[in-house]
Amino acid sequence: MGEKFKGVKGSAWFGAGARFCGGCGTQQPGAVIPQAAVRTGAKTIFQGSGGGVPVQPKKPTGNVAFDATIAPTSVPAPQAAPQPAPVAPRPATAPRPATTPISQLPPDPVDGDLTGKLLNNRYQIEAKLGEGGFGAVYRAKQVQMGRMVALKVLHAKMAKDPQVIGRFKREAQASSLLRAAHTVQVYDFDQSPEGMMYLAMEMLTGKSLHDELKTAGPIEPIRLCRIMDGIADSLGEAHMQGIVHRDIKPENIFLEPRPTPDFVKVLDFGIAKIVGGDGLQSSGPALTAAGQTLGTLEYMSPEQLMGAQLDGRSDLYALGILAYELVTGALPFPSKTPGEMITAHLKTVPPPASQLAKGRGIPPLLDQILLKLVAKNRDQRYKDTAELRADLQRAINGETGTAQPSQPAPQPAARPVPAAPVVQPRNENPNTQRVQTGTPSQGGLSPTLIAVIVGVVLVVAGIVGGLLWWSSKGG
Repeated sequence: MGEKFKGVKGSAWFGAGARFCGGCGTQQPGAVIPQAAVRTGAKTIFQGSGGGVPVQPKKPTGNVAFDATIAPTSVPAPQAAPQPAPVAPRPATAPRPATTPISQLPPDPVDGDLTGKLLNNRYQIEAKLGEGGFGAVYRAKQVQMGRMVALKVLHAKMAKDPQVIGRFKREAQASSLLRAAHTVQVYDFDQSPEGMMYLAMEMLTGKSLHDELKTAGPIEPIRLCRIMDGIADSLGEAHMQGIVHRDIKPENIFLEPRPTPDFVKVLDFGIAKIVGGDGLQSSGPALTAAGQTLGTLEYMSPEQLMGAQLDGRSDLYALGILAYELVTGALPFPSKTPGEMITAHLKTVPPPASQLAKGRGIPPLLDQILLKLVAKNRDQRYKDTAELRADLQRAINGETGTAQPSQPAPQPAARPVPAAPVVQPRNENPNTQRVQTGTPSQGGLSPTLIAVIVGVVLVVAGIVGGLLWWSSKGG
């Protein structure tokens, strides 16, 4: 669903101090911003140029009734005026002060802590890991299988929103198509008899890239290449299934200490878009209104910002921006407003990462990889993750050259060689052009041309001699 929860410290899923809220995309209070310039704080749902005005919740006007949230005895109900008809008068509903924002209303009582309960007769819930605007995540034990899982449970009030339900289902369906080792695995998706919608996925241990960057600072180049390779492995399978993630950012990349250090897990396919294939059937209300673009502004590709049709190269652009941030500690486009950030994505070519972080030993090959990933024209980026991983492997192996060019490189000019005799091949086709090697003879004439000239001279001399002989005979 693209959401992030404010979890307890040391949580296996949600670190404290996440920069963005997945529900609205806004920057969280107190977030650590790894760059000198002020970040944009852009929303996850960004209104593009082709859309209308965002729909705002209706504000109550006058004495609007809210029976579901206010007890009948909390405010005295005024007596209705007697009616002349014999029908009994109907009391007016107790009003609620119009100054109370809807967002401050208490949640539905059914959204209590589920710790200690058995959900759907399948999952024994042990502890709450985090909670956010859309729901909560719990550590639970799958009773029949005896394995630990992470349960994402929608809040009851969110379970009534068709768009939220659609994105929740999309996360389950998109993840069910993926089996890559570097993609978080989804085990189950269902709704309990009480109406609770939940998603069961593998339980992870470790930390997000956001937490790693916040606590340890920039990542060393070779380590970065290994992490990028794991992300590319996950995205490669998704792209083969026609799935574009659309929200690659540090909060959605998890590092586990097993089976190897820095083992990558890509999370949150909640706003993934199916652009091909038959794996996911879309039904119900549209999940994205006209003119809206889903994602996080700091990592969005130019075509994503413009609302164009997307393919896997949009995720590669986001991966390039993410890699810049990880290796330098700052985003490649310092911006103070969302408008500046959008303009930079559309028009500004970032400097090489080695110039942003001098002294960090960023090799030229990694510079070229990152610049190719964030090319404005997607045709100039890597065509797929396989091509990217080939260059990443070269960098991991310690090569310091440049990335493979998108177009064949021009061939260098041939060096001059010592003169050598020209050998006439046997049965040479006279229509075949022959290239002579070595230093040309003085005058620039080839042996064949010299022979022709000599022959012509001899013929002319013979004709002239014949004429003189004929004249001497009196002819």
